[in-house]
Amino acid sequence: MRIQTLLSVLSVLTVASARPSTDKCWSKKFGIECCKQTKEVVRETYDGLWGKENGEWCGLGDKSTRPEDDIPPAPPALTNLDEVNDPAAVCDVTDVTTGESLAEEAPFRFGVGLNGASIENSTVSSKTMREVIKHQFNSVTYSNLMKSLFILNQEGSIKNLKEGKQDPALDFSGIVDGLDFCQKNGIHMRGHVLVWHNQVPRWFFTKDYSEDGEFVDPETMEYRLDSFIRQYLGFVQYYYPGVVDVWDVVNEAVEVVGEQYDNSTGWYTRTLYDEVKPNMWYDMFGPDYVVKTFRIARKYALPNVKLVYNDYCTYVTKPISKRDAIVKLLGILQKEDLVDAIGMQSYINPEEDVNDHLAAIEVYQQTGLEIQITELTIRVKNTDDWEEYNIQQYSQLFEGIMKYVRKGYNIGSVTVFGLQDGYRFYENDSTKTRLFDHDLQKKKVYRAIMDIIKASNDMSDEEEAEVVDESTADVEEEDSYSDNE
Repeated sequence: MRIQTLLSVLSVLTVASARPSTDKCWSKKFGIECCKQTKEVVRETYDGLWGKENGEWCGLGDKSTRPEDDIPPAPPALTNLDEVNDPAAVCDVTDVTTGESLAEEAPFRFGVGLNGASIENSTVSSKTMREVIKHQFNSVTYSNLMKSLFILNQEGSIKNLKEGKQDPALDFSGIVDGLDFCQKNGIHMRGHVLVWHNQVPRWFFTKDYSEDGEFVDPETMEYRLDSFIRQYLGFVQYYYPGVVDVWDVVNEAVEVVGEQYDNSTGWYTRTLYDEVKPNMWYDMFGPDYVVKTFRIARKYALPNVKLVYNDYCTYVTKPISKRDAIVKLLGILQKEDLVDAIGMQSYINPEEDVNDHLAAIEVYQQTGLEIQITELTIRVKNTDDWEEYNIQQYSQLFEGIMKYVRKGYNIGSVTVFGLQDGYRFYENDSTKTRLFDHDLQKKKVYRAIMDIIKASNDMSDEEEAEVVDESTADVEEEDSYSDNE
């Protein structure tokens, strides 16, 4: 009874925090205090002017610069979980919802992917899975439901067009359960993703918002993209301030395989995917689509929201160095202060050398950006010793990550891209790459990772000093490798 009362009070406080504050500090409604002394403008966004005090963002001026009539639509109704058939209800999760926690032990955010492509099979539609996440993780990422394919509303967009408005319509019904869950439990969410060549509807680019219509001109499309991001970030930041404080702004814009790229930019801009499918963003704007999107995102994102460029195979150096191409793109974005972090998607195959991934972290550290390990999935061998080898690769990766953390590398988060093997919302899921099994019990790989994190946390000052001494040699070796490549 006491718990229910406490949750009710917290719910009221949470909802109240999303409403405009009567406090004279206009930025408080976004969870950001107003500046007390400084008057220096560090950043200007759609919502207002921002300064910094003691390393923290603060609001400047007497009021927000956001138009008073631009109030995001109220959140859709939440799913009644009592009406959802929870496939994990049969699992006894006592051991994983008490005691040790990855979120508590890790010196970075430890996140998990929310799988599913609909409300019906979304991870947060399971009460049991929610309990595991609440105890073990402090960050989540929707693997599908935040992508434009699931957010854009074709019917509503056509209606807007008939009323003389180019603005696309957005539908947030698929993600409010996750946003609400995170807000009430102090969990952060990575926004994934604003612009990607895949899982974006073709109709978004056409004159009449039809599937097979003629494409609009670049000027109109830029307006639509601006409106999409303004509405999206506006809704999330207004009703769930502080929850989504990281956005994958552009996904997988670099390609070095086949004839699927334009290297006139020097960073191998993706033109195609799956060999024949067009990158509609490139076709519309050319290589500038990446910078355009980041500029728009920076304009609408609150200053404490980190903007990320996210890609896969970020370690590849041969025959063409995708790693170096990404570094070049990041440099272009950094010149305009448009990017805060690199998202290293980490799909690792059994035959791959984990050291290659760790070497890439060394290189990205030198950019000065935060490093986020995203979508971590180490695939398994089709052999009897698959589990032992999987544990070995995960262990090698986390030992390397923890070593970098001790060196002071800016590793902000690690996200495993799913909660359990044999995802219970799917009938025939054969996944074996997660940290929890089909019954939501800790696998041996969980134990291995936890032991590595704890051992690193418990390292003595003398041992840490040895690590620092080793770091100089590591950097010199990496520099030599890069120069001779």
